[in-house]
Amino acid sequence: MNDVKMMQIAKRKKESREITKQILDFGVTEDQKIDIMFNIALTLESNTAMKEITSTLKKFLEKINKDEEDDNNKERAKLII
Repeated sequence: MNDVKMMQIAKRKKESREITKQILDFGVTEDQKIDIMFNIALTLESNTAMKEITSTLKKFLEKINKDEEDDNNKERAKLII
């Protein structure tokens, strides 16, 4: 890689760290960190990356309403049939 491209990559990584620091300085809980990662992952252009990341994060998401989750699973089952 040439020096200009390396400098651009380094600049973007620095910006990412600064954004992360601002989020952490805001004062977020562990659950909120996972929600933020999940929501950002949903915006990825790479469908493969989005699916892999969100499927991993889903294991750690806090369930708000167990009944709602059950209803969604039943609805998906109906759609498959």
